[in-house]
Amino acid sequence: MDSYVNKKTALRSLFGINIFLLAVHTCLLIFFGLAHIRLMAWVNVGSVLFYVISILLLRYEKITFYVFATFIEIMAHMFLAVVSVGWDFGFQLYFIGYLAAVFYADYFSVRLGNHHISGIGFSAVSGLLYLASMLVTRFAGCIYETSDSLAFAAMIANSAVIFAFITIFFSMLTHIALYYEEVLAKKATHDELTGMVNRHYLMDDLERIYSGGDMSSYWLAILDIDNFKSINDKYGHLCGDFVLKSIAEMIKGVCGSRTVCRWGGEEFVIVGSDDGEDEKGHRADSYILEEIRRNIAVKDFVYDDKTTINLTVTIGMARYRDGQTVDDWISLADKRLYHGKHSGKNQVVETGDGE
Repeated sequence: MDSYVNKKTALRSLFGINIFLLAVHTCLLIFFGLAHIRLMAWVNVGSVLFYVISILLLRYEKITFYVFATFIEIMAHMFLAVVSVGWDFGFQLYFIGYLAAVFYADYFSVRLGNHHISGIGFSAVSGLLYLASMLVTRFAGCIYETSDSLAFAAMIANSAVIFAFITIFFSMLTHIALYYEEVLAKKATHDELTGMVNRHYLMDDLERIYSGGDMSSYWLAILDIDNFKSINDKYGHLCGDFVLKSIAEMIKGVCGSRTVCRWGGEEFVIVGSDDGEDEKGHRADSYILEEIRRNIAVKDFVYDDKTTINLTVTIGMARYRDGQTVDDWISLADKRLYHGKHSGKNQVVETGDGE
């Protein structure tokens, strides 16, 4: 899914860039034509045709070739523009502005599994052309003589285009960086198969609960799928994944806003905070866990529309005791789960002998 999003985002961005550059060169064609700067007018005819043809390059996903070709076009165009009309028109600014697009394209080239486009190499070439155009106009002058007012107007227009160009690219890079930070953060704290939070997230959450003060109403339960290994052995790991996802959905459906974590393998941890009893005298935590156990025990899990599997779970639960550490609390629930596993399974164990 991520690779699909990467490719879609990259192509959409490059199509946008191509349209932007096509519009810029169309405006430059009109500008140079009206200013009677014939060399650059004809150069821009070629540039407009190039960006029209480039739509086909992008349709066939020739991203690396497109970036190289576009770089050559822009560098050659801007060098000729500076040599033609001089430094005061501001065309040398494109040597700097286009680097944002190069590094953006380099990033996506790598994300899509291609080679580095070598943004540093492009930067070096651009810098050399920048200096070369400066030296040529400084010592040899420019090809066309123009008015100061035309040069000033062109400088304003080119500066505006470059600022817009750089702003667009850095805003896109910022958006992408924030998006992937969110993706990586979720991957670090969530189980990919079930969508539940993982052990790392839960331990941080328990530390947060501890720092919050009063914990007298909190409870923690460890749920384990009975005989899960036999399911993998008999029906395969894809069926095992189906069982884990199905169990996860059932647990989340009962637990609501309580924290539910895939602890590892076929084990899940539930953390809740419930005070008192319901109208029938049942403690809320006991009722929730028993409902989960019962719902799973009576359900027929149908895999691949032809395999029906019956499952049970064993749950060890521990209410928080004053002075317990996080590890002690988890260990107590785990001991009760172990006790349930060795005394018939398919049960909720809330107490243990000798505790």
